[in-house]
Order: sequence, then structure tokens, then C-alpha cells
Amino acid sequence: MSTSTILIATALVALVFLVAFKLLGPGELSRLPVRKRPLMTAPERRVCAMIEHAMPGTRVHSQVSMGALMNPANGLSKSEWWTTFNKFSSKRVDFVVEDPATGNVIVLIELDDRSHNRRKDKDRDALTRHAGYLTVRLPAGERHSLASITRRIDEVLGPPNPPISPTIREAHLT
Repeated sequence: MSTSTILIATALVALVFLVAFKLLGPGELSRLPVRKRPLMTAPERRVCAMIEHAMPGTRVHSQVSMGALMNPANGLSKSEWWTTFNKFSSKRVDFVVEDPATGNVIVLIELDDRSHNRRKDKDRDALTRHAGYLTVRLPAGERHSLASITRRIDEVLGPPNPPISPTIREAHLT
């Protein structure tokens, strides 16, 4: 066997291994340089516990993508649909309160901090309201307590709090 034949055969074997590794080896996502992080900050965990206490019998989800809560309107072209979806889908809602018996979203709750922009917050609230959601804002600079959170929820939903399904309400009364 000539040297050039050996070199070509070696190159072909290497190419086969390279292609096989690309097809069968770990995907691109598995090679990204990532690390874990907490789902919520300490203040968010504290507020989440108070929301759960203020709205017994509900389920509280945190850091929910707006793309999980709404879709663009019907009747849009595929391009318009994706353009609209991409404008809100990666934005997050701090807390989503759900009636676990029905799966209905009761209210969205935003824990504002000093980085929040009122104009952008107003625009986000208008978007979620247009989709059919009510939003409670817990303002920055306020020392949040169970009483203050309950009051803010009642201001938006009206007492009694929460408007949950009769089966959950009955379970709480017994």
C-alpha cells in the first residue's frame, strides 16, 4: 500500500469518526457553559410565601414566561404571529396565582424593584389586561407584609380574597 493510499484511508476513517461523533455525540446545548441559579431571590421567596398565605387554596407559580400565558390573536399571518409572539414570549411574570381546581389564572403579581420602569410596566400591564389578566403590583420601596400584600390583592380583586372554586373554598372552611 502506498503512503498516499494510507493517508487517504486514515483521513476517511477520521472523517467517519468525526461525522459519527457529530451525529451520535452530545448535542450543541449540552456543551454550553452554564451553571444553576436559584429560581427566586430571598425577597421573592418571602413574598411568595406571603401570597400563598394571603390566598389559601391557590397555587402560586413563579417566574412564568408570558409565552406560557398567552398567544398572539387569531387571524395573523405566520410572520405576524411569530413577530408578535417574540415581542413578549421571553418576558417573565414574577408570580401567577392559579385556582388548582380549574386551572384558571386568578391574578398576576409583580414584585417591583428599583429597576422597574413605570412606562414599561404600564405597557406590560395593558398587554396582560388585553389578554384577560389582572395584575397586582407590589411597589418598590414598600416593606411588604402579609397585611400589605393582602390589601393590594383586595384592591385589584376586591374582597373576599381569593375568588377560588367552591370545592377549594369548602375544603378551607372545614
